[in-house]
Amino acid sequence: MLKKSLLLLTPLLLCANWQNTLNSVTNATQGTSTHQSATTNNGISQDYASKGLKEALGMGVNQAVSLLGKSDGFLNNSAVKIPLPSSLKTVASVAEKAGGKAYVDDFVKTMNTAASKAVPKTASILGDAVTSMSVEDAKGIIAGKQTAATDYFKTKSGDKLLSAIMPIIKESANESKVMSSYKTLTGMAGSSGVTSGNSGVGGLLGQASGAAKSLGLGDTLPNQDEDIESYIARKTLDGLFFMIGEKERALRSNPLGSGSKIISDIFGK
Repeated sequence: MLKKSLLLLTPLLLCANWQNTLNSVTNATQGTSTHQSATTNNGISQDYASKGLKEALGMGVNQAVSLLGKSDGFLNNSAVKIPLPSSLKTVASVAEKAGGKAYVDDFVKTMNTAASKAVPKTASILGDAVTSMSVEDAKGIIAGKQTAATDYFKTKSGDKLLSAIMPIIKESANESKVMSSYKTLTGMAGSSGVTSGNSGVGGLLGQASGAAKSLGLGDTLPNQDEDIESYIARKTLDGLFFMIGEKERALRSNPLGSGSKIISDIFGK
């Protein structure tokens, strides 16, 4: 039932009432976990632990997709808002000094908009990660740290998610005019005459990227448009996992507040 419900997420999320659909999926996963298997010496069986953990992860996916997939879900959340890449901060500074702060803000907004549009379409991949989790993993995760389940997700599905969402990010970036905004921003900076021996946008970007790398900054971007889309994709996943982790923390801290017996049983002290 869980697998069937989660796999149905992607087409349903494209409808106008996709947030209501997410809520109904969570209710469905709760309904599948009401039967408790025979317990072990530790109080819960492996099977019961697995079911409970999958329900908890389903709630995490629900929260992440619901909050980040809505309009300005990234932009208005300071914890996950996608910032300028480190290597473009020099470009942005030049543009702002030339009166182009609005172009900087617009570029940041388009990146975050693209991320929000992409998030709902990752739900089915997360669902696959939930259903493929082994029973042995379940008890280890339950006994682990506050974000152990989220870490499991990231390890198991991170690379797959990144590959899967790249076409979505490209489409969203195109719809949100990310590259148009990017080229306007870098074009303004490049026309300011501060490239110092390297003319044009390419020279300035090369200086900025080199400076960022020399400082050990991780989000450096070479001079290809593709890398900006990759940056957005990575930051989209960072935000997604962060929100799943926040839900996991809440469930572990207050399992009774989940309204789910099985979550109370597995995370209860």
